[in-house]
Amino acid sequence: MATVVPVGDPLPPYGYGPPYPPQVAVLGLIPTVRVDVPLCIVLIVFFVAGAAVNLAIFVRNKACDHKFLPSSILVGFCVTRIIALSLRIAWATQPWNISLNIAASIFAAAGVVLLFALNLLFTHRLLCGLHPNIGWLPVVGNFFLFCYFLIIVCLICAVTALTVSFYTLVPEHLHDCRIVQLFTSTTLALIAFLPIPILLCAAFYPGLRRPEPFGYGSLTTKIILVLATATLLTIGAAYRCAVNYAVRPVWFPGWWHHKACYYVFNYDLELVVVFAYALMRFDLRFHVPDGARKAGDYLKGQHAYKRVSSLAFRASLDERITVRIDGRRRRASSRTEYFTPSGNLARSNRIRTGHLPRADYLSQGSYLSGSGGGSRSSRSSRSEEISNEINGGRDVRETRHVFRERVYEKKLRGRPTRRRSSRERKRSHERRRRRR
Repeated sequence: MATVVPVGDPLPPYGYGPPYPPQVAVLGLIPTVRVDVPLCIVLIVFFVAGAAVNLAIFVRNKACDHKFLPSSILVGFCVTRIIALSLRIAWATQPWNISLNIAASIFAAAGVVLLFALNLLFTHRLLCGLHPNIGWLPVVGNFFLFCYFLIIVCLICAVTALTVSFYTLVPEHLHDCRIVQLFTSTTLALIAFLPIPILLCAAFYPGLRRPEPFGYGSLTTKIILVLATATLLTIGAAYRCAVNYAVRPVWFPGWWHHKACYYVFNYDLELVVVFAYALMRFDLRFHVPDGARKAGDYLKGQHAYKRVSSLAFRASLDERITVRIDGRRRRASSRTEYFTPSGNLARSNRIRTGHLPRADYLSQGSYLSGSGGGSRSSRSSRSEEISNEINGGRDVRETRHVFRERVYEKKLRGRPTRRRSSRERKRSHERRRRRR
């Protein structure tokens, strides 16, 4: 059987042994240095940033004893994408190297299954939170375990069929490899779509029990986040599945094989998913307590989250109240008014102290003289003028002592030391009536 060489850059003649060049048009076509290398470099930079963000989140959570393994899964996904793009750059520089073609295709197909598994994990947690009587059933747990197992089986079968298709020219073997690839791509597309109907049914189905929230944030926000990411992943998986069904010869590719579709429906959508999870702090929203195996376990972790958040809210509220009270105290710091002998109004910026004994009231001079800071220094000239006007050059300390004595006597006259009895009030009322 004659070998078919793809249309594009001139390739050196192939040998007669395997691996053989692809017989059909591949997704993304043969990469070129002019087009693919700059795009791959830009995507590598973004995936490095995504890996760094998720790694920083994972390390910080680990230091705070906050266990959340999905962050490390996203780091692993970004690493696989960096390797796949690096291999594609190497393949663009050596388009005749079939081994690089195989390696780049394997890593491109193997990375996205991590996001599928992550979405299934979050879907199961949301189902347990919305409907504890359903989500914690052994049948439901076994169903999700079967989905994880099916993802692993599909990945192994897809990698095996892809590799075998490069090492054989027998039509029957190539047909079998294509059947396996169609089965795996269809199954993975269904798994990518699976969280959408599950979450929609769980959100609109009236639960028999009260929902059990977990982590930070509302369940509605978490449902919207998982639905959005599942929709993006379903679009990419459906595109790859449709390309496998729409086979074209290597010399006559379709529009769906071109590079723009390849980069948009694969790497761009995955970047949106990675940064959506990281920026929405999925490590806090989807965190559940360790050892959660039955209904009611999520509430334990939620109690801890509520306690921490309430303590933080109380601390901030106390701080705001303290600042507000201090401001009121400053405004209420009594500008007690006195008239100097010349008839001018003098104001003493001193705190109102209420009714105190004479010794305690007069002993406040040291405290009041030490408080005030810069405001007292700014009013020192005015105080000296008042004291000189009242006492004719008397010392400032003596003047303050006189002020305190006068205020104390005024308080004694204006506010009695004890409450008058009914008989005393009646007598005072009689005296006022007689005066009239």
